Amino acid sequence: MASTVSHHTGTRITDAASTERIAADIEHRLRAADRLVMPLEDTLELLDQLQQFELGRFLLHNRGLNGYWTSYIFRNRPEGPVTPLEHWLLNNSLLCQARERYHRFRKLIAEHITDGATLASVPCGVMDDLLEQDYRKVTGIRLVGVDLDTESLRHAEENARRHGLAEHATFRHEDAWNLTAEAEFDLVVSNGLNMYESDPARLTDLYRAFHKALRPGGRLLISFLTPPPPPPWEAPEHAAAWAKYRISEDDLRRELSIMGDIVQATYLNFSSESDARSQLEAAGFTVQAVRYNAAGVLPIAIAVK
Repeated sequence: MASTVSHHTGTRITDAASTERIAADIEHRLRAADRLVMPLEDTLELLDQLQQFELGRFLLHNRGLNGYWTSYIFRNRPEGPVTPLEHWLLNNSLLCQARERYHRFRKLIAEHITDGATLASVPCGVMDDLLEQDYRKVTGIRLVGVDLDTESLRHAEENARRHGLAEHATFRHEDAWNLTAEAEFDLVVSNGLNMYESDPARLTDLYRAFHKALRPGGRLLISFLTPPPPPPWEAPEHAAAWAKYRISEDDLRRELSIMGDIVQATYLNFSSESDARSQLEAAGFTVQAVRYNAAGVLPIAIAVK
């Protein structure tokens, strides 16, 4: 079975020539496009700005994020100066909403921290979701990180040491669709992987792997992306729906220009709540709840084996 890998380079891209080649290919595609969200010159200016900082270069090369850059966005703690466009991505783009959902994940995870529990993050990235929890009042806790990216696993191991949790944490280089765990985990957390996969059958297979890995009564916390409304400049009647995402029309144009026209991000596969429920149930789960944020977007499903 094919694996879903969200990137093909390391975190740091030092080969300027390869970035220039990718940017030139993108520029050629943009100039030939029949339609762009923003005027061509503005779009090319954004393309140029993306090449000026590491996160932007990673997006150009990979059309998605790895564990390091996901953590960088969620934590929002740059260690040095940032360019104006990087500041915008971290503070004004829809990535801010993903950060809000990450913090809701952390609160839900905290509800499942009990004596002797085994918690797994798949894919774990740097595993902030589990490693930034408070385990001082419990004993016998086990934390398992699973990822197909060896660099993410190295970052996660370092993260575990920084948090003083190395003795409780183990890491596995595995494909999420082919987990070796069977009835091992009390909780599986998966935030983002399914957004890179568009095949409903593949998604059901993924959820079956999670189901197999959980103990009876174990829970899965999983996010999914519901289909967004059409842009308000194309369908003004949907402007109120976009207000739920807390993004201005100007910022939304820039967002769709960067992630759509320029980067052509691969992590924008959408699923309705009905479809997500059906896939989880087909995998053997009972969907206990689907929790949206206060504005009614960015759901997290809680499913029980």
